[in-house]
Amino acid sequence: MKRCYLQMMMAGMIFFTITTVSYAQKAVVATAAADFSSGAHSVIDVKTGAARNNLLPTATSDITIAAYQDYFYRIERYQKDNITKFHINAPETPIWQFSTNDAGEQGSSNPYALIFLNSKLAVLLRYGKSKAWLVNPSATTQAEFKIGELDLSAYADSDGVPEMVSGVIVKGKVFIVLQRLNQKDGFSATNTAYIAVFDTNTALEINTGIANSDGVKGIPLPIRNPGSIQYMSHNDTIYVQGAGSYAASWSGKPAEYTGGIAGVNPNTYETAMLLDDGDSTNHPYGNISGMAMVSPESVYFVGYDGWGDNTLYSFKPAAGIVPVAALQHKNIAGMESGTYADLQGRLWICNGTDAEIVVLNIADNSVVTRTSTNLNPLKVVFMCIPGDLDGSGTVDLTDAIIGLKIVAGIAVSDVSSCADVNGDGRIGMEEVVYILQKVSGLR
Repeated sequence: MKRCYLQMMMAGMIFFTITTVSYAQKAVVATAAADFSSGAHSVIDVKTGAARNNLLPTATSDITIAAYQDYFYRIERYQKDNITKFHINAPETPIWQFSTNDAGEQGSSNPYALIFLNSKLAVLLRYGKSKAWLVNPSATTQAEFKIGELDLSAYADSDGVPEMVSGVIVKGKVFIVLQRLNQKDGFSATNTAYIAVFDTNTALEINTGIANSDGVKGIPLPIRNPGSIQYMSHNDTIYVQGAGSYAASWSGKPAEYTGGIAGVNPNTYETAMLLDDGDSTNHPYGNISGMAMVSPESVYFVGYDGWGDNTLYSFKPAAGIVPVAALQHKNIAGMESGTYADLQGRLWICNGTDAEIVVLNIADNSVVTRTSTNLNPLKVVFMCIPGDLDGSGTVDLTDAIIGLKIVAGIAVSDVSSCADVNGDGRIGMEEVVYILQKVSGLR
């Protein structure tokens, strides 16, 4: 009898009915003063657009943000070398702040990104060093934080570091983007850029078998100065954006158009160009300085024409490449990619010219909302609280009751679409068990 009831519940997990779906997402935005004297973060309700700005100001503008489930991490980069953890329900109250340098380590580690495998394991990319860290985001002390290293020194060029900048986890593998810029020549993009691939189970580098002139195990990229990386499950492809070399007025160096957007097969490691930025005589979009893959049929990228002069372009096979009217000649995000999609499929753009987040309807590129961030926005991360089915901001017995109703096939209204625990896109017994464990203190 119990077995039959469980089978009925599992069936309900697949065929549940929900009257309405809400989006209890929140966005956390890293922000910086226009004069680069300070930074902070903002929290925006995705559904209402209500914002809390200037949270926990800091005396550096070189910051970014990362998030996993209901926690976010503010990263202070060059010469600050620290990470601070927050809960989304207390965005002004640090849980901890840890250094990203080893004891006695000389020079700035310049932490750049956190790539999460789970709540107890993430990869910390250190732009100023040749070794990434394996870290435990659930640690409570500095001594517990660092739990291992990934050695990328084989990719270092004459400046001694490989400039690890971004990464993504796909199918049990960590793909780490390495710019390999020449810091001795004004960060020029003269070297081949790579993606290094590590096994998440063994922490050992995988030999991709792709021939290259540097004798390394990674994937040589057909673009230079890569930045953003994104995986699309729709077509099982990793996309990487590269900017080439920006023009430098102080040195007289012209721009070099050696960037674009490339696709990488995560199984065979083969690469192919999706979009080329052109050459010295024909470069209609300028340097490509950011991207967002909403779907394989809907791509957005940032074209760089000069400092603070960027344009957002929409690239759809059916319509070609067109500039987004509301976002031409704006300061889009600075060093970050600047484009992000929420659960509703709307695109969030960091507009530094007007210190605001612009949300676009991707169907027609119309502006849905504009939200002031007071300081200039640099990066957006979206957050959900796992198990928070009613979108109240906490996980409690009310959520368990809602989950059981859904499993039993009872229609329920206004269920948060981002409360999914195991990433299968459904609300089922896994969510109910998680909620009960959370309420009872087992999690």
